Amino acid sequence: MGVGRNLAYRKSLFLENKGFNDHLGITGGDDDLFVNRHAKAYNTRVCFGASALVMSKPKTSWAAFYYQKLRHLSAGKHYKFSDKIILGLFSLSWVLTWLLVVPVFIFTPLKDWIGAVFLFRWIMLIYLFHKVPRKLGDSFEAWKIPFLDFIYAFYYLVAALVALVSKKVRWKI
Repeated sequence: MGVGRNLAYRKSLFLENKGFNDHLGITGGDDDLFVNRHAKAYNTRVCFGASALVMSKPKTSWAAFYYQKLRHLSAGKHYKFSDKIILGLFSLSWVLTWLLVVPVFIFTPLKDWIGAVFLFRWIMLIYLFHKVPRKLGDSFEAWKIPFLDFIYAFYYLVAALVALVSKKVRWKI
């Protein structure tokens, strides 16, 4: 995956592959789809550090944020099949964690194990969301992770389903 403001590629790669021609009929995500199609282990590098951080202004309303996410998610329909499977399994595991944790925790004798696995997951998320922003010269209030993880799992489920069935995603509200 890639977003135009945080990626770079050689002009020769762009021109040899006819740029965004394969994605002319798509409202947004041509940059993401170009990366999805042409990024390989031998031609891709990750630049990780404060000087590589690209800041952008966030959307200022829920509606604007929602439509931005729909645009981003709608590009996923055009990903390589293997990438759709990987991202689908990741999203499914995330949503199922929240859909199943309470019933399983209540109705199973393995409460201690279920609680420990769920707690370990949160600890890992909190660690990552504390460590990664610091490496990028930024900060994130990692204590918010449990709440945001819960909210975003269900938001993502709804937005992803809408993006999958939408014929044309709007660029502006």
